[in-house]
Amino acid sequence: MTEQIQCPACDAEFTPRRKNQKYCSDNCRKRKSRHAARGSRKVAHNWDERRRSQMRKTKLTDLTNALYEMPPRYRAEFLERLIAKARSNAELRMWLTRRDLLKAWYMDGTGRIGIGHSLDHYCQEVYGQRSYEVLNPENTLPAHDALAFPAEYFGPDHPPVYEDGCLRLRPCPWSAWKVSRERAALMQRRRSMHAEAIAA
Repeated sequence: MTEQIQCPACDAEFTPRRKNQKYCSDNCRKRKSRHAARGSRKVAHNWDERRRSQMRKTKLTDLTNALYEMPPRYRAEFLERLIAKARSNAELRMWLTRRDLLKAWYMDGTGRIGIGHSLDHYCQEVYGQRSYEVLNPENTLPAHDALAFPAEYFGPDHPPVYEDGCLRLRPCPWSAWKVSRERAALMQRRRSMHAEAIAA
């Protein structure tokens, strides 16, 4: 009779079907191999990761508050200083260009859009590039004389105002997604109204 062994992933005892079977199921085997390859994803169990995550959140929140608490006419200068700093600071550049923050429409508890989104939108407005392209020190930025900087910058949810009073708005991924979602909702409302009219 085969003796029972303990699964190293879930600590459950099981009877192996083969001599070299270590795990009780495929799920345990896959989970253990993923953890061995990349380490645990749980930040709570790693003090260094938890400290780094908290530092990143605090830094990004402070930058977001600093941007939105200053008058709109000074925000472009603030973002230009932030770009110059991030091009020479790899850690700050990594924090500002995290793909998971750029993919999601992130707002903090005060309803402010995160600094990563604001900087990405500003880079598209002024440079015509995404923030991770502008912040890359290997890329050469155009001269300031060839760029049009907004006189007042309000954030991604409002178009910036330029010196001549005009409004310019480059298309960005989340604005296109927002427009398509609103258009889909409008079409759904029209279909439901049409169905109600036919039923009446």
